[in-house]
Amino acid sequence: MVIIQVKVAVVGDGTVGKTSLMNSFTGKTSFMEQYLMTIGVNILVHKIEKANGTKINFAIWDLGGQPRFNIVRSQFYKGAQLIVYVYDISNKESFDNLTEWLNEVHKSCAPASYTGFLIGNKLDLVEFRAIDYETAKAFAESIGFEYLETSAKEDTGTSELIEMLVNNVIKNSSQKLLQQNQAISKYVFKPSLVL
Repeated sequence: MVIIQVKVAVVGDGTVGKTSLMNSFTGKTSFMEQYLMTIGVNILVHKIEKANGTKINFAIWDLGGQPRFNIVRSQFYKGAQLIVYVYDISNKESFDNLTEWLNEVHKSCAPASYTGFLIGNKLDLVEFRAIDYETAKAFAESIGFEYLETSAKEDTGTSELIEMLVNNVIKNSSQKLLQQNQAISKYVFKPSLVL
């Protein structure tokens, strides 16, 4: 049995629905209409077992998006293998601020040290859409991220988000195992010198 521990950081402006989305992801609570601000960080744990016996333990760090928390946020990015950037599809400012979020994260984490995902949340407000799908997807692709639109309220796209994260973890774990095996084989199977 293989157990994989994964740290996920979830970032984005306040009120974009990060907490509701992660609660939907983990099945912890139902959607709440009233907004409750995350103070600093909220840590959720979600365990998934694949049919092949592989267990993935997600430690999800839901970070408060208000500017007053930027001092404490920097320490929470370290060690994150996956970072989920969330914006509200009906709020252009939350999309425009993604560049600031990238800059903030990259002060603590090198871009190559994690896999990023861009999530357009609040798909239930599609009639008020401020950023079209093609623009958001093109932005995600330009920075090497996968893109998905979700609605925490309607629980739309949540299973696709889980699948994206799990597939990425499995793929990266397989690649790392292959690299480790290749590195080991250089030493274990190195031909002896004939004198």
